[in-house]
Amino acid sequence: MAFEEHKNRNLQFGNPYADYEYYGKHSRRTWPSLVFSVLIGIGLCYLAWQRWQTLNLAEVMGGSVSVTSIEWAIYKLSGKWGVAILLVVLGVGLAWLGVYNYRRLEKMKAD
Repeated sequence: MAFEEHKNRNLQFGNPYADYEYYGKHSRRTWPSLVFSVLIGIGLCYLAWQRWQTLNLAEVMGGSVSVTSIEWAIYKLSGKWGVAILLVVLGVGLAWLGVYNYRRLEKMKAD
């Protein structure tokens, strides 16, 4: 099967010539990617709250805040809410992708 075309090549992740996706002795554990993606997603949501608080305080007090160029562009387009909403969307999306990948790998293990 090493040089044959795999029947589900368009739908398969990873090595197209492998019958399964697991390699190595620790690769059957599906929960670490779920935990890390959910933790990073929660961290991004916390960062969104923290950046909103910082930008709001700078607006109210008339101070200045150091921001990245992407944050500056989004702030110029939509204000402090745009920055916060983008970070929340990224955090929730990353957590959802972690759950999706976990379910996909669990389904692969069951088959």
